[in-house]
Amino acid sequence: MTALLAARGLGKAYSGAGWRRSPPRTVLDRIELSLADGECVALIGRSGSGKSTLARLLLGLEAPDAGAALFRGRPLAGLDRAGWTAFRAAVQMVLQDPLSAVNPRHTVGRILAEPLRHLTALRGPARLERVGELLDLVGLDPASAGRLPGQLSGGQVQRVGLARALATRPALVVLDEAVSNLDAPRQVEILDRLTALRRRHGTAFLLVTHDVRLARRFADRVVVLSEGRIVDASPCRPALALTHPAARELIDAVLPAAPAGV
Repeated sequence: MTALLAARGLGKAYSGAGWRRSPPRTVLDRIELSLADGECVALIGRSGSGKSTLARLLLGLEAPDAGAALFRGRPLAGLDRAGWTAFRAAVQMVLQDPLSAVNPRHTVGRILAEPLRHLTALRGPARLERVGELLDLVGLDPASAGRLPGQLSGGQVQRVGLARALATRPALVVLDEAVSNLDAPRQVEILDRLTALRRRHGTAFLLVTHDVRLARRFADRVVVLSEGRIVDASPCRPALALTHPAARELIDAVLPAAPAGV
């Protein structure tokens, strides 16, 4: 069965900047990963492990130095203009920094309408109705459509970014630390809403995070990245069975619900 999105031997290295260039530093090394339709995979690892770089390669935002990223069996490097348009409608991303991902001069309504205008056939009242649906989906007041990003909190802007990613009803959404700016109750609320979306529309998700609790709550399986390599993986249910030291470090960093002496 053809995977929805896959990494086949992906590798990436970066050279140091400036006049005194350092030798290339390998960030990703021979990554093998696949996501099926409707599946949720959590990619976890410490900061600097290569998680966000892998997400960018899978989205075609950067070119790999080795291997290939494939969408429904087709290498991204071989897509023509029509292929890229279809890919952009089918695969969306929510970035960690919400304010850098939106135009501060555009209203929320216009921000949400942009992908609908470019990537769907919705026009006029149907487009406005979809904008209202998206605001409701992420728990924002419909009045937010007339506001500018600077008039919202950071968490609200993050939900605008999430709503925009869902606008085209994509087959896959990549969440790069996408709920990190929300408080714990709001994180749970958003992930529960996305779980309902998965059940209703079969949307797949790649959750990039260092938070094992979120990964275990939301994902079907967890993949652990350490120093540019996949070092461990496990289904989330019935129990998370990760043994690599890099995985255990993340698990041990999770505070207990009721610490001793509290």
